[in-house]
Amino acid sequence: MVIVFKEKLKDLLDQNVKCEVDAAVLIPIKDGRDPKIIMIKRGKNLTRSSGHVAFPGGMIEKNETPKDAALREVKEELGIDGVEILGYLNPTIVMTYEIWLYPVVGLIKNLEFKPDEFEVSKVLIDNLEKVLKSRTVTDWGATFYCDGELVWGASSRVLDDLYIRIIKRYENLERFFKDY
Repeated sequence: MVIVFKEKLKDLLDQNVKCEVDAAVLIPIKDGRDPKIIMIKRGKNLTRSSGHVAFPGGMIEKNETPKDAALREVKEELGIDGVEILGYLNPTIVMTYEIWLYPVVGLIKNLEFKPDEFEVSKVLIDNLEKVLKSRTVTDWGATFYCDGELVWGASSRVLDDLYIRIIKRYENLERFFKDY
């Protein structure tokens, strides 16, 4: 029996929030025969992490869950509605600002965006398997490439969590990405 990508991915993720954090990001993935991951290059005029490659996200507002914040932020930054939340990765810290963020993984229906020009200077779309295969471990941790841009810091730790979960369960990326 062929297991679909969505089921394989959901099976790797935590289904409950483990702790309180300051911020949340959405890891938007477009399902299909060639799953795509979407990241952003942050606007150059932002006060935090301007110009960095990141996932859409931001600070959690009063009475919001990480899921609520991630959905609100992806709507504000990329104009994306209708995200199907699959689960969570491990919280990680943005060290420069000492902000703990929760990665929320969700499937999106299409690759049509309406980016907020202040918050997003570029939308990055790439093959998820290719991004994960670009993993390089350096003295400061794992790095990746998405749509030709270097992913490092908190965003690379988020991707590395996903990478490690896949390797632990499937032994290699090829097994995870085949037969769906």
